[in-house]
Amino acid sequence: MRLMSRQGKRSEESASSEKKTTTRMVLKKDVYDNDIRNAELVIDKHSIDPFEVMRIQQYDDVPMALHGDDIVIRVEASTVSDIDSRIRDGSFHWKYTKKPQFPLVPGIDCVGIIESVGSLAIKSGLDVGDRVAALSLNGCTSKYITLKIDEVIKVPDDVDSAEAVTVIRTYTAAFQCLMQECHGRDRYKRKPLADDRVLIVGPCGVFERALVELATYLGAKRVYFSCVATNQKSHDMYIRMLGAKPLSKDHEDWSDELQGKIDICVDSSCVDRFEHSYKSLKEDGLLVVNGMRELEKDGGIFTGIEKAWTSAWVACNPQCVVYEGILNSYFTERKVFVKDLIYLFAILEKGRIKPKVASRIPMSKVAAAQERLDINRESLERRGVIVVQPWTLSPDIVDPKASSAISEEEDDNDDEEEGSTVMTGSSDTGTSEDSGEEESASFDIDETKSSKDQ
Repeated sequence: MRLMSRQGKRSEESASSEKKTTTRMVLKKDVYDNDIRNAELVIDKHSIDPFEVMRIQQYDDVPMALHGDDIVIRVEASTVSDIDSRIRDGSFHWKYTKKPQFPLVPGIDCVGIIESVGSLAIKSGLDVGDRVAALSLNGCTSKYITLKIDEVIKVPDDVDSAEAVTVIRTYTAAFQCLMQECHGRDRYKRKPLADDRVLIVGPCGVFERALVELATYLGAKRVYFSCVATNQKSHDMYIRMLGAKPLSKDHEDWSDELQGKIDICVDSSCVDRFEHSYKSLKEDGLLVVNGMRELEKDGGIFTGIEKAWTSAWVACNPQCVVYEGILNSYFTERKVFVKDLIYLFAILEKGRIKPKVASRIPMSKVAAAQERLDINRESLERRGVIVVQPWTLSPDIVDPKASSAISEEEDDNDDEEEGSTVMTGSSDTGTSEDSGEEESASFDIDETKSSKDQ
């Protein structure tokens, strides 16, 4: 009996020890997501597989402003974009800046609170506690980022950080496309597009959504939208909910109806070398070329020749202008970019625009989000912008690849939900596109370093 009693006691002690060990393991894992610790997402080499090269690097201290023009920001929100994917897989062309050394930190835009400033920053009107936004090609998917004075723009305190970060690229690009012929003060007057008819040709993405919202707010009499989508389902309900009139994907169906009636056409697709978009213009109308998606999809020997021919035709036509993109605006016309963004933040604060946030994720889910963009960019773009909130605690770590594929059936169920979201004027702020599924990154979390080694 004594022997059995001792064995039973040992068994209880062993079970208790295992329980304590398990508890310690959970606590140790929880430390990795602790708000106290500084961290950033890093990429060690180029790869088409985000899980292969991404890891979270931990630091045991916070960066400080070392130079007079330094500003250290505590990041509230950044975004996941196709530019991040191209930087990761090595296909991004570093046209405006020198390519940074590995390890790279993804994330090209952010909104956050100033934590530390240099002496020159204080003289320029920036101080600790100010909320700012920034566009940077490297470093935003982190808890802290160090920038320069001229790289940040003040953000109203009472706007949602996720919506504000969505405005930086998407809405600024849309605004600049619509304002190609408006300069100076006319650009920011109350209704610069009063009585204009606007035609949008392109996929049903966040950029096109921003075009419809802004064109309506800026006074456009009518907005038409020809959705060029890879899938066959109708987007008419969604387009109507945005406030635009849906048109057929087949340009022949609306060519006669709109011929000679459009003041501004923004075409991102180039389905027919811009033929019908151009025919829709008034005598003083303007065609804004924002890409050649459909033409570039074909590939093959003749794609380059056809693209060059189309580009030459656009360049020689006084009624056509090429929008070079938001990065070109930022690096070559910084003052205009800043003024445009300040204006957009002002109307965001007033509730005149409502950016759509598809999901808000922690850093540990960025790899899964990038993989989804690679698989079906068009579908995800329609849902909204994926926002990274680096201080969000992540759930237990599981294999994200098990739930990373996007099914067409799931997409089909989004039509009514998205329509009602737009109609009520509210933003989808769900935590994940697969709301019930937990998915966290399978990449490694490194042990702590000093931030001085960053």
